Amino acid sequence: MGGRGKIVIILLVSAVVLLCFWAYFNNGGSRVTEEFQKMSTARIRIVNDEGQVIEFEVKVADEPDERAAGFQNISRSIIEKTLILFIFPDEVNGLFHMRNVEASLDIAFIKADGAIVGILRMDPSPTKLYGVDKYFKYAIEAPAGFFKERKITPERSRLIVDSIPKG
Repeated sequence: MGGRGKIVIILLVSAVVLLCFWAYFNNGGSRVTEEFQKMSTARIRIVNDEGQVIEFEVKVADEPDERAAGFQNISRSIIEKTLILFIFPDEVNGLFHMRNVEASLDIAFIKADGAIVGILRMDPSPTKLYGVDKYFKYAIEAPAGFFKERKITPERSRLIVDSIPKG
């Protein structure tokens, strides 16, 4: 094989490698996990600080594998437009992590009666844990700034529990 043939092969291999990297990093926002795909979709309502009832579409993580997976290994473009409602069988006092999550999130911790007991911002980190020192039955993960933009704060806002799907 002559010098020209080697150059053509090198260029073709380089093009394939670049195409693979481009497809991985720019896949149209479609990188999801099996657990994420398994989550059902529902509409829930929250009464904000001004008394307005705001309706949101959420993915529902009500199975252990769905709650464990959350937004891990999900494309940033999906995270930036999706909310996940975590439903626990009973009130818990637990922590959330941001391992393998590409974008910052807000998380609201909510009691069984709908009272919001805490809202935190979570930034991607392989080690940091996030939680409140209160029991909660629900948690909602949303893009960073979501709750502040909609005037949703602890103590004054509340999840309308009747709007939560029954599993």
